[in-house]
Amino acid sequence: MKLKWNTVNAGLMGLLCVNLSMGSSIKAFPEALGFGAYVTGGRGGSVYHVTNLNDSGVGSFRDAVSAPNRIVVFDVSGIINIKTAVSIKSNITIAGQTAPGEGIAIHGGKLSTGKQHNIIIRYLRIRPSENTASKKDNALNLYNSRDVIVDHCSVELAPWNNFGGSSDDANYRITGVTVQNSLIANPIGQQFGAHIESLQGTWAWYYNAFINTHNRNPLDKINDVFVNNILYNFEAGYTTHTSSHFKHDIVNNYFVYGPKGKKPWFQVDKNQSIYASGNMIDTNRDGVLNGSSTNIYYYQGEGEILTKPWSEETTKNPIYSAATAWRLVNSQSGVLPYDDIDSLIWYQASTLGAEGALVKSVADMGIKENNGWGYVQTGKAPQDTDKDGIPDYFEEAMGYDKTKDDAMIIESDGYARIEKYINWLGSMHTRVLQNVPSIFDLRSVTRGFQDVAPIYSVSAIEGVDVSLNSDAYSVTITPKPNFKGLAAFQYTVKGNDETEYTGRIEVLVEKSDHLVEVKDSTDVNMPTDFIRSNAEEVSPVFQSYFDIERGILYAHRSGFAVVKIVDFSGRSVAIFSGNLKKGINVLKMEKKNLAKGVYKTKIIFK
Repeated sequence: MKLKWNTVNAGLMGLLCVNLSMGSSIKAFPEALGFGAYVTGGRGGSVYHVTNLNDSGVGSFRDAVSAPNRIVVFDVSGIINIKTAVSIKSNITIAGQTAPGEGIAIHGGKLSTGKQHNIIIRYLRIRPSENTASKKDNALNLYNSRDVIVDHCSVELAPWNNFGGSSDDANYRITGVTVQNSLIANPIGQQFGAHIESLQGTWAWYYNAFINTHNRNPLDKINDVFVNNILYNFEAGYTTHTSSHFKHDIVNNYFVYGPKGKKPWFQVDKNQSIYASGNMIDTNRDGVLNGSSTNIYYYQGEGEILTKPWSEETTKNPIYSAATAWRLVNSQSGVLPYDDIDSLIWYQASTLGAEGALVKSVADMGIKENNGWGYVQTGKAPQDTDKDGIPDYFEEAMGYDKTKDDAMIIESDGYARIEKYINWLGSMHTRVLQNVPSIFDLRSVTRGFQDVAPIYSVSAIEGVDVSLNSDAYSVTITPKPNFKGLAAFQYTVKGNDETEYTGRIEVLVEKSDHLVEVKDSTDVNMPTDFIRSNAEEVSPVFQSYFDIERGILYAHRSGFAVVKIVDFSGRSVAIFSGNLKKGINVLKMEKKNLAKGVYKTKIIFK
């Protein structure tokens, strides 16, 4: 089969934006925070399509990131097995959220941004494992890098540190880095979470999870901001251990013991200047989030206690209570939708003490399918007639020309058109049809709040009306008459433990044949015979059927298949892989203590 790939050249308007990252007043994406918030990545460059899962060659991920000034999109999904480290060049945006299905995972080696700058990495799973080239490999190594933001990534199974961020060049210190909404879990070898070290450097952590990690959670020898992160099942938590002086803001983080648990503060030196507030710890392993406050332990004697944050990056961004942070991170961080490995890890954290393990290999995780790796479910990329990286459905909704490469045209808000697409995909989002009511399940973005009797409220922002349904957790989204394009609504979730979070759902209103005649604002006949649900996006319709209660599957054809049971948030709770015969099959699937509720089945024939 002939490989299809293309590199899309930028138009004149796009070229004007090359290498303007440090002077940019436009965020990397709207939700970007911290020291790396204003990097521009590949804005103003070209679009490169990853079209295969090969280790190298035209259309591969390795080739995509081998040259600067690119926005990398994915026409494929699944696992990319690499044999050697992949080096990422400067001025690049890696938009893993564009991959269909359950996205992309990089297995077998490390990724490195060594001595590069101005990089955006989103929605990527990076898992070297014991198969990597060196026992000293980090999963994602930002050695001597500047101006990088990592968002919604899963960084796991590295033999040295999951995250590396050290600098040994006085003329090029690592600085200007943000890691947010990410999962740092299951390191092997040393079982270390993150080693960050740079004099005069800056690094921010927001809404991340360190899970099943022995030590370095993180080890921060850098001026840092550590806000609303969670730690679960660890043996040594936040660490400095340095003879150099640094400043730290450590605010509203939650440390929770799993089967392992000790030393939330480890080797914190007296030569550090620290502002600490609102940090919590839960040590009782009783399955309930009910901890108490925790104060920094200095192992050499008390350091300088700051009375206010040293960095404005601590206070100018949303700060939630530690308990809200726990629930938010368990709802929306890491790569979405979850694959099998991340489903297992998030399940372990949700038990609040009962489950979790430090692992030394992939097999130690206990996943039976695919040699311990589980699966990353594949999917089909949407139609993109002009191959500019923006699919037809989005171009039609936005009024772009789907037959013309217009990806790098800069819109009035400063983002290139392709960034409008990938920013929507990278947010909590949904799709609806023009003039057609649609149902959205708020539980899908608030899984971490489900054990505290959540109460929801909603309000429209632009382009749509929204109302809470009688079930008290789903909403009906009704687009404004004949409107198409980007819209949004706001939701608030409140738990009975005083946790509270307000978020946005970005809504793409797609072009449809349901047009209405608008006489005045009170005389509009909207169709009510067709209501879409966001469940359709998560669980496509298959001809086969599985009865979860009885374990009976009717297969429309024979062949090798993967069958997954997923909850309302897309987390896998049970999986089967093997050969099916056409007709009735009886499956034995281990289900993780399924609570009463609605589950979906995904059936994929390979």
